[in-house]
Amino acid sequence: MAEKKVKSIIPDVPLYGNPHTQAKTGGSASNVPAKKGPVKPRSSLKKSAVKKPFADPKTGKITDIDSLIEPPAKPEGINAAKIEEAVKTSNIPMILMVFVMLVFGLVILYSVSGPDAYGQFKDSSWFLTRQVRFTIAGIVAMFIISFIPIDFFKQKWVAFGAYVLSLGLALATIALGVGREHGAARWINIGPIQLQSSEIIKVSLIVAFAGYRSVIAYLRKEGRIREPKTKTGKIIAHTMLEFLVPVGLCILVDVVILLQPHLSCFIIVALVVFMCALVSEIPLRSWLYGIIVLLVVGIVGGSIAFAVTPAAKRERFMKNYAHVFKRIAIFTADDEELDNEDEGLTRDDTRQVDNAHNALGSGGMWGVGLGNSRSKYNYVSEAQNDYIFSIYIEETGFVGGVILMLMYLVMFFMCLAVCWRAKDVFSRTIATGCTALIFVEVLMNISVELQVIPATGVTLPFISYGGTAQVTLLIAYGLILSVSRSGTIRPEKKKKLQSSKKLLRTGV
Repeated sequence: MAEKKVKSIIPDVPLYGNPHTQAKTGGSASNVPAKKGPVKPRSSLKKSAVKKPFADPKTGKITDIDSLIEPPAKPEGINAAKIEEAVKTSNIPMILMVFVMLVFGLVILYSVSGPDAYGQFKDSSWFLTRQVRFTIAGIVAMFIISFIPIDFFKQKWVAFGAYVLSLGLALATIALGVGREHGAARWINIGPIQLQSSEIIKVSLIVAFAGYRSVIAYLRKEGRIREPKTKTGKIIAHTMLEFLVPVGLCILVDVVILLQPHLSCFIIVALVVFMCALVSEIPLRSWLYGIIVLLVVGIVGGSIAFAVTPAAKRERFMKNYAHVFKRIAIFTADDEELDNEDEGLTRDDTRQVDNAHNALGSGGMWGVGLGNSRSKYNYVSEAQNDYIFSIYIEETGFVGGVILMLMYLVMFFMCLAVCWRAKDVFSRTIATGCTALIFVEVLMNISVELQVIPATGVTLPFISYGGTAQVTLLIAYGLILSVSRSGTIRPEKKKKLQSSKKLLRTGV
C-alpha cells in the first residue's frame, strides 16, 4: 500500500535572516529543503510568514532594533522653511505697491474728509478711523486669498456659488435696497452692517465667469463634449457653450443691476465681463454669431416689453432714471441753456460739477498744501468719495496728480505682467478681470472729475472712503497675487515651452 503524503503547513523559507546568518549559529545551508518551484503562501500567512523581521528587503542586513522602536515622524507644520518658501513665491513688489497706495490713500482721506466729518459727527477723524478698520480687514482677506492656490477657485461649486451670490445680491438690492435718495438703491442693511452689493457682485462675477470658461476648456481638451455631426449643429453648439451661456448669464445679472437702477455699476460690469471674455479663448466665430443672437433677442424682447407695459408703468419706470438724464443734461449744457430758465437747468444744478472743476484748476503746479483746501468746506459734496481727486489736486497741485497717476500706472503694469504670465485660461481670466475692475474704476472717476464723461458716482480705488469697496478691491488684488504665486509660468519655463512648441512644429 502506497504511503499517503501529508502536506506541511510550514513554508520553505528560513525563520531568521538568510543562510549566511544560520551558518554563524551552527546551522547548515544544506539542511534547508530545496525549493521545487514558486510556492504561494496561504492568504493568512501571506506577509507575516515571508517577511524578515529585522532584515532590509534589499540588502538582507539586520536593521537596528532602536529604529523600529522610535515613533513615526510627525508631518511638518508651519516652520521657518515653509515661511521662507511662501515669501519667495510671493510677489513682494506688488505687495509693497499696494501698501504704499493704501497709506497714501489714508493720508489723502484724512486731509480731505476732516471738515465734513466734524460737521456730521463732531470728530474730524471719523472717516479715517472707519477706513482704517476696513483697510485692515481687507488686507487680512487679501493675504488669506493670496496664499490659497488659484486652482482651489477652479472648483465647480466655487463658480456656481459665486454666480448665485451675484444674482441673489442683485435681486435683493431691488427688493430690500436702501439709498434711493441718491438716485439708486445700492446698499443692503444686514443688522448693523450696511453693504454695497454692487462691489461684491463685480468680484463674484469674475470668479463665476472664469470658472465656467475653465470647465469648458478642460472638457473640450479631454474630448468629453460631443460634437454634432452637421456643420450647422456645430456652429450652434459652439456659440451656445462658448459665448451665449457665460455672457448671457452675466448679462442677466447686469440687467438686474440696471433695474435698480445703478447705471455706473452696469457699465463697469459690462466692461469687466467683456475683458474676461476677450482673454478666455472664445473662438471668433462664436463671438460673431453670439453678438448677433444677443442683439436680436435684446431688440425683440425690449420691443415686446415696451408694447405690453402700460403707459403709467412706463412713466414710473422712466422716473427712476431721472437722475441719469439730469447728469447727462448737466454734462452737455452750455451757458445759454443755464441762463434760460425754460430749459429746466439752473446754475445751482451744475454747482457741484463746477466747483470740483474749479478745485482742479486752483491747485496750480504745487497745490495749496495738505489740509489747506477751501473746496472741501461743503463747496463740493461727498468730497471724501466721488470728488476726492479734485480736492487732492487742489492741495497737491499738478505735481501731486502726476505722482498719483504714476503710482496707478506702476500698479497697472505689475498686474498686466501677472496676466501675461498666467498658465491657463482660468488664471488669465481671473487676473485680467480683477485688473480691469480696478483700473476701469480709476479711469471713470478721474474722467468724471476732468469733465470728460458725465458724473457717475464711481469712487477712486484705494483712495476714496468706502468700506465694501475697499475690502472687495483688496480681495480682487489678493486674487491677482494668488495667480502670481501659483498660477503663472516663470519666464525661463515659458521660453522652454515656446522653444519646444517650435521644435514640434518644425518636426525636428
